[in-house]
Amino acid sequence: MKLHDLSIKQFIEKTASNEAMPAGGSTLALCAALAAALAEMVAKFTFDKAKYDQADDRMKEIATELERFRTLLMNDIDSDAELFQIVLDAYQLPKKTDDEIDIRNKQIENALKPATLVQMEVAEKCHNIFGLITEITNIVVGSLAADSKVSLLICNTAAKGAIINVRANLTQIVDTYFTKELIAKCDMIEKDMDIKL
Repeated sequence: MKLHDLSIKQFIEKTASNEAMPAGGSTLALCAALAAALAEMVAKFTFDKAKYDQADDRMKEIATELERFRTLLMNDIDSDAELFQIVLDAYQLPKKTDDEIDIRNKQIENALKPATLVQMEVAEKCHNIFGLITEITNIVVGSLAADSKVSLLICNTAAKGAIINVRANLTQIVDTYFTKELIAKCDMIEKDMDIKL
């Protein structure tokens, strides 16, 4: 069974267990999906309401985009767990001889790259969602504004957490081009979201 098919209770209990997965990456993808879902709900509450008439078309576009991101992030819950399991498997390779150590180190790096890219993609999706939620927050009022701000904070936390994971993984990757490119992306997302929050 896929992680994203578990009930909320099952997912929480599995996360709290002594199993390696799901861990931080999958949990962040779930948080980001929840942020998108909550913001989508807020947008939908404005549909065809006189108070929000001028923003109706845009709110419908935003809701569609949020639904798309929510679906992608649900898939990231499992992608993260599957790819990081490959990293953990690489760490189990023998390391008694110099050749074994060399092979092990290469396998770890080869496994870390796609695992890191999933978290980078989660951060990028959060960045996009953050912009959409900011639009909603600037339009809605009352309890809808409160829910929108809650989704904004959840999204910000998920993005920052994914970036923490990316940066941690990059310390173990020797490919400098790969590392520099992802650090630049992380820096840009953090700076932009900090300005807008």
